[in-house]
Amino acid sequence: MDPAEHAPNPTTDSSSPPVGPVPAAPTARRTRSRGSWLGRLAIAAMRPVLRRMVSVQVVGAEALAGKLDRGQPVCYALQFRTLSTLVVLDEQARALGLPLPLAPLAAAGADGTPHAVESHSFFYLTRSGQPSPLRAQPYAYAPRLARLAAAVRADPAADVTIVPVHVFWGRAPRNQDSILKALLAEGWGIPGPVRQLARVIIHGRQTMLEFGEPMSLREMTGGADDDALALRRAARLLRAAFRRVRERVVGPDLSHRHVLINAVIAGEPVQHAIEEAAQGKGQTRERAERTARRAAWEIASNYSYPFIRAYDLLLQLLWNRLYDGISANRLDELRAIASDATVVYVPCHRSHIDYLLLSFLIYYQGLPPPHVAAGANLNLPVVGGLLRRGGAFFLRRSFRGDALYSAVFAEYLHAMITRGFPVEYFVEGGRSRTGRTLSPKAGLLAMTVDSWLRAPQRPLVFVPVYIGYERVLEGDTYIAELSGRPKQKESLLGLLRSLRVLREHFGRVHVNVGEPIALGPFLQARGALPAPAADGAPVPSAARRAAASTKADLERRAAVDALALEIVTRINDAVVVNPVNLVSVAMLGSPRHAMDAAQLVRQLDLLRELLARAPYSARLVVTPLSGVEIVEQAERTGVLWRIAHPLGDVLQVHGTQVALLAYFRNNVLHAWALPALLAALLSQHPGVDRERLLSVSHRVFPLLRAELFLSWDAAELGSKVDACLAAFAALGLTGAGPAARGDGAAALHTLAQLMRQPLERWFITLAVLTGQGSGALTPKALEDLCYLLAQRMAFLHEPGSPEFFDRAAFRAIIATLGELGWVRTVDGRLAFDGALVEAAADAPWLLSPEVRFAIAQVTRLSDEDVRRAEGLFSGGRGK
Repeated sequence: MDPAEHAPNPTTDSSSPPVGPVPAAPTARRTRSRGSWLGRLAIAAMRPVLRRMVSVQVVGAEALAGKLDRGQPVCYALQFRTLSTLVVLDEQARALGLPLPLAPLAAAGADGTPHAVESHSFFYLTRSGQPSPLRAQPYAYAPRLARLAAAVRADPAADVTIVPVHVFWGRAPRNQDSILKALLAEGWGIPGPVRQLARVIIHGRQTMLEFGEPMSLREMTGGADDDALALRRAARLLRAAFRRVRERVVGPDLSHRHVLINAVIAGEPVQHAIEEAAQGKGQTRERAERTARRAAWEIASNYSYPFIRAYDLLLQLLWNRLYDGISANRLDELRAIASDATVVYVPCHRSHIDYLLLSFLIYYQGLPPPHVAAGANLNLPVVGGLLRRGGAFFLRRSFRGDALYSAVFAEYLHAMITRGFPVEYFVEGGRSRTGRTLSPKAGLLAMTVDSWLRAPQRPLVFVPVYIGYERVLEGDTYIAELSGRPKQKESLLGLLRSLRVLREHFGRVHVNVGEPIALGPFLQARGALPAPAADGAPVPSAARRAAASTKADLERRAAVDALALEIVTRINDAVVVNPVNLVSVAMLGSPRHAMDAAQLVRQLDLLRELLARAPYSARLVVTPLSGVEIVEQAERTGVLWRIAHPLGDVLQVHGTQVALLAYFRNNVLHAWALPALLAALLSQHPGVDRERLLSVSHRVFPLLRAELFLSWDAAELGSKVDACLAAFAALGLTGAGPAARGDGAAALHTLAQLMRQPLERWFITLAVLTGQGSGALTPKALEDLCYLLAQRMAFLHEPGSPEFFDRAAFRAIIATLGELGWVRTVDGRLAFDGALVEAAADAPWLLSPEVRFAIAQVTRLSDEDVRRAEGLFSGGRGK
């Protein structure tokens, strides 16, 4: 352990008088306290140990020797308070013939003879240990620097040469090649005693000592009106000198936790919230401010370059152990975006691995990894601290009822954005259990927009990112939760148990960058940018200002909602169709989830060709593997099971894999949404004309767009339908009825099955509404009934498909019906007219007779069934 943390500091002699010309009789009181005796003993004990363990490369000694005025006192400045650094400096000063830091600081007296005015010739600029969240100023000024600055100001003839000394233990974090060395490499944090001891042991042979440019204390404090100002000026110049060198050696300071908290608390919104909290709760303002500081400390990240490098090395091992590799697309676009804008990364959220994966890829683009918003549920003992050092900042799941916490978090986000730090958060709010992109949550987006509107000097760009897996770590957990098991709370023990997955194999990870969204132009296009006040314009009345403020707030909210929708839409635009996605589409559309091996190869190639001829978006990426290679990979990873047969091998999905494959099918459902809808029509009615195709498609399209976040609107539907029909004709997929055979018929059937579950949910909802009648059900009752009926239908007809009765899907359908005007709320109940009945009549065009019969059976509800369903979920259960 470094004795510097326990042995008293030699700088604490507070009775020493200032430096400069002094009276003939020395007045410095050289205290022989027990503390100074222990300090000297610790230094004497460390010298022989450090001589054996430490090898020092000295930089700047010759330049310093040529600039020193030997007739003027010299005092060394060290950045951090560690005794090992002081001993290394003293040893090198002895070897180079420079003034010794442990020698008394002497100045010429009135008779011309030198007198000791300070017991030692050094000070630590940063004297205290780790900062406290409850103090505005966590660091104390060095008493010796304060006395010297006051003395120089008091005596025009006095001066002291201050020499900053930079000591770095080991190479910069980016140059370390082991996790332990990276963790102990130099950073921006203040090392504790155990950490410093480990650093000496690990990095002692690679120590660098650099003498900085000597500085005149008189020039540093020149013009100060009082001693306090002189001290602040000297300390500020020294901090700047230390910062410049440390940035050059270590890298920029991203560990802004100790810097931002004071700025957050000083922000006007937080100060206002503190006042309101103090008044509302009848407590002192100081107590309310301490509460705000605790909240800021709970939120803020604690970025560490050594930890980032250690994460880099650890993640390289993790990726190599878990995955076959990472396929990254369009990452090179990030450098151009980040060069002149603040970047907010908004990826989809499929797994806890998302946090680590995107930061890792950004780091390898030579860009600073983002600060990632993480739920407070991940702020576990040990784990939370490690995540903070990797850039995570934490937020509670709900801010409701805590205006002070909300103000602190919003101001923290504002501080990061205005300082240009890259940020990452998940607009879906949580991980998708079904594989579909979730409806966006606009909370963090609204705070980001508000922050930029407060200070729009620097452009802000949202970067959507699609992340796709061939297997997710949490797959079994997702299926269990969808089947009704309560979500397990994150815990350290659960994390340790999950380490057993390191023995398993998870295929490749696929990442694609979506089209960026520049916030300024986006808001301007929607009229949400505040217009600048015209010069000389009259000041509007209070009523006009209030009306304008209300209008601006409504426009901003509408713009935020549109932005949230645009982000998830562009995430879907960047979809990567990987081999497992293709296998899931083909196999889950086949009877009993089995298919002739040769036919499966042809189906996979045909599905790939369909996306090539009618691509979903310009940013779509499809695996380059052929059907044969995809099948080989699926067999190798256990997704498919081959059954040998004399007439041709059969490939089958393992029973336990069916529900998991549905997850990966849902990842890419939107890429085939329109082809699948047309396939459903053509497979039931092969001779249907284009007009009927368009009319049915127009009625169903809003459902698909709302559930799957399709990137084109109804006005483009006609051209999209024509493109799909042309692709069908080129691939031989048209004119295949229910009894047709061949690869074209099989592919059409596969595509139709792809859209079966969304269409079944749609028609279950319409059947319940029309069956109960207009004005009979509340929105909540309709959602509950649809959930129960879909669950029952899954048990009877859809085994292994728990995602079929996902509540969020029915909630989105009900919202879509309202947006279309097909239903309206009257006295809290849903009323509808002929448009909804007409849409319900489309079922024969899209669903097989067997499916229509199954829906009719499960939606035959008595009044008692409805009352039982309403009672089951009363009081908020089942949400």
